Amino acid sequence: MKTINEQLLKKMKEYVKTYQMQNGDSPSYRNIANHCLISSLSQVSRYIDILVCRGELEKDNSGRINALPSFDASAITLAPVVGVVTCGSPIFAQENIEGVYALPSDIFGRGEIFLLRAEGDSMIEVGIHSGDLLVIRRSQTAQNGQIVVALLDDSATVKTFYKEDDHIVLHPENRYYDDIISKDVVILGVVEHCIHKF
Repeated sequence: MKTINEQLLKKMKEYVKTYQMQNGDSPSYRNIANHCLISSLSQVSRYIDILVCRGELEKDNSGRINALPSFDASAITLAPVVGVVTCGSPIFAQENIEGVYALPSDIFGRGEIFLLRAEGDSMIEVGIHSGDLLVIRRSQTAQNGQIVVALLDDSATVKTFYKEDDHIVLHPENRYYDDIISKDVVILGVVEHCIHKF
């Protein structure tokens, strides 16, 4: 069994990436061999196949080599999808993780973010519809006028938050619904974005 020179693999991968950035095209096997001081094109081919198998390069149907775009893990925020939240009458909500989405940090920010799927029509006048994904920043406090996810008697609901003298008003953004007034409201987070489902 032939040994694999990891340094040569790394050098080859970097060369392909640099060549493509500078020339807008893929290098030939001969270019790679010359740059890496390899006399055998079959060795270049073998090493390219190893890099393709490892997922570090890709090869199209014509045999053309492409460097994969580098992935910057700091550019994303992993946000769990947590159950379903009602935008009408509160329904029982359990924190069941349905999945995880990778959100671009430059749009959605970093920190404690989670997603909830909206259900109902009590927030349609601010553009939140049933089935939409709400991007929520975890917070136990909110400012008047912010849209929040609030917990009432083990049920979660999405409403616009207002703090009055001795109580909290959770205001639906649908003229056909009444305000929810309570002294015992737990804020789970503030809605920052709505990913609309058409």
